[in-house]
Amino acid sequence: MKRPSSPAQGGIRGMLCAALALLAIGCAGTTTQPWPDEAQLLAAGFKVVVAKTSQQQEHLQSLTPGKITEWQRNGVHYFVYPDAAKKQIYVGTPKEYDAYLRLVPGGGAAPLAQQQAKDLASYNKQDAAMQMYTHRDLADPYYFWDSFDGLGWR
Repeated sequence: MKRPSSPAQGGIRGMLCAALALLAIGCAGTTTQPWPDEAQLLAAGFKVVVAKTSQQQEHLQSLTPGKITEWQRNGVHYFVYPDAAKKQIYVGTPKEYDAYLRLVPGGGAAPLAQQQAKDLASYNKQDAAMQMYTHRDLADPYYFWDSFDGLGWR
């Protein structure tokens, strides 16, 4: 004879079923990105830089394999793809990265990459203005005064 279930057991079963359903939906919606193809990176204009020193090789090992990472070095943005097996990295600028995205199927209309490009352009514009004003401030400590040239002295 079957015992009647208590309301607490029914609530636990319901939550368990809901959790399993959410897990199944979440796993079904997850797609893995294919690893970048080195030939496509080279075709897009990425350059190969060999890790020669032990410090470079250690850093190469710390990079996420199979993923293009954005770096900023001396104010310039680079996109880097590590190849630890060959002890080298593929390096490209935003221009080469955009070319790579056009080569990759479905990569040309990547809204995230487009937003990143807009953000980068905005950042670069603001950075150029800040550098100009910083240079001005350092070159002339009295920049806040109007020019004295029009006062009639010779």
